[in-house]
Amino acid sequence: MSINILAMIRPLNEIDTNSLVSAYQDIEVNIKWTEYGHKGKQAGIQYKPDSDPWTSAVGRREDDERKYNCLNPAFAGTQFEKIINQYGLVRTRLMWVYPYACYSMHVDEYPRVHVPLITNLGCCFVFPSDKNQQEIFHLPEGMVYWVDTTRLHTFINCSDIPRLHLVGVVER
Repeated sequence: MSINILAMIRPLNEIDTNSLVSAYQDIEVNIKWTEYGHKGKQAGIQYKPDSDPWTSAVGRREDDERKYNCLNPAFAGTQFEKIINQYGLVRTRLMWVYPYACYSMHVDEYPRVHVPLITNLGCCFVFPSDKNQQEIFHLPEGMVYWVDTTRLHTFINCSDIPRLHLVGVVER
């Protein structure tokens, strides 16, 4: 059984990655990261009311992801805010995945929008399609992607270079 790529990952729009990376670099010194050991680090662009703007949206969540709809003031007036508004995102965050890191296989409650900011061919989503196969997808820079993370999947960085994505939750 093979997976239809458009059912898993859909390019939505082209985006100027260079200007986004530049906007990221402008605020990078002020970002407060949550470290996840060898796997990477995350910082919240959105957060849940009455919680920490940097940490409440990062990591695994047990509550409703749609509650993370407040914009971190550090991102007000930036291109990141425009992307959130354009795609109706919640629980948006910046996610670095370190070299040679692999997430566990998991299923998310809602699909995600991914905007690759810094990536390379060694950075891939893996979706098992049957007992003996998996579908592997690299998301190149320059596009905004809808990813059906409600299916069993993982993410791996098989390179020696860290990868950075903007990731937001979107209802189907």
